[in-house]
Amino acid sequence: MVSANPANFLQTPLPPGLLAGFWSFAERHGMSPSAALRLVAHHAANQAGFDAGDYKPDVERRGDFQTWARRRRKAIQEDGIHPVLIVRVTPGLKAAFSAYAASRGLSSPVALKSVVGRVVAAAKLDPSEFTPPKIAESRSARVTVRFSNDELARMRQLAQDFGSVRVWIVALVRAQIDTRVPPFTTRALQELYESNRELAAIGRNVNQIAHAMNIDLVQSGELRRSSALLADLDCLKKNISDHTARVIALCGESSTRWQRS
Repeated sequence: MVSANPANFLQTPLPPGLLAGFWSFAERHGMSPSAALRLVAHHAANQAGFDAGDYKPDVERRGDFQTWARRRRKAIQEDGIHPVLIVRVTPGLKAAFSAYAASRGLSSPVALKSVVGRVVAAAKLDPSEFTPPKIAESRSARVTVRFSNDELARMRQLAQDFGSVRVWIVALVRAQIDTRVPPFTTRALQELYESNRELAAIGRNVNQIAHAMNIDLVQSGELRRSSALLADLDCLKKNISDHTARVIALCGESSTRWQRS
């Protein structure tokens, strides 16, 4: 799949019940919500005749729902979430879905919400299969502070990577309140995601090497003598997997911190 740049996202706000229903739909099909959302967006656009040439639905990873849930469950239970579905997509898929939405006189978020609603309805999920997620606390309290012109000019320089001075100040305060989550910049998040993808690719290579070695050692009768080497490779695979999972979780939590209002 072609790597997506930071602008290549599809997203839509959803009622908590509909969001929970889509999570259950994803779980039923053994996919993370992101993988499921890409597939249903592609299906809707493709059925309408809008082709996403750079997106290959057969490469979506299966069996990822439990991994996704394990990474996100604690944060959702403790802090709640904003009921939004967001997924990184290829440029072609974004363009195809945007064309699909425009052909129906809708914005992409509204069209995506409609697609999700139809998918959940068609799945005929039993309401007992899912529980609406905890919604993040509404932030209505306001604090007003004053700065000098020189201070404001300096803050604008520091906040360039964060969109606005207000977002930067809010996130700095939250970083002090909850030190568990680092306040990564948008650029840092992108670099971490890219680094994590490369590390995950190394992990898959290690897995292939271990598999090939195991076959060769069985055939040569050297498996028992080389068990320590295979154990080291298994340990390396686990360390890579644990590290990439932690980075993804931190990036997700950090991204939520910067984005929420």
